[in-house]
Amino acid sequence: MYKLKIESMNCMSCVHNIEDALKETDSSIDAKADVKNKTLTVDSKLPAESIKKIIEDAGYPVASVTQG
Repeated sequence: MYKLKIESMNCMSCVHNIEDALKETDSSIDAKADVKNKTLTVDSKLPAESIKKIIEDAGYPVASVTQG
């Protein structure tokens, strides 16, 4: 499980765009967004770098990734 800080995730539309991008690669991915704190918790078998790249390719720079 990873926690990502995404400063540009400002609304539910952003969340849906990010979730859609992640699910295109891993349909079993579980992502929970906290728009207020601009964080996304992701449970996936994908490595952190792959998750980060998918999100950034969708147009949302990732400020940090922590495992937890």
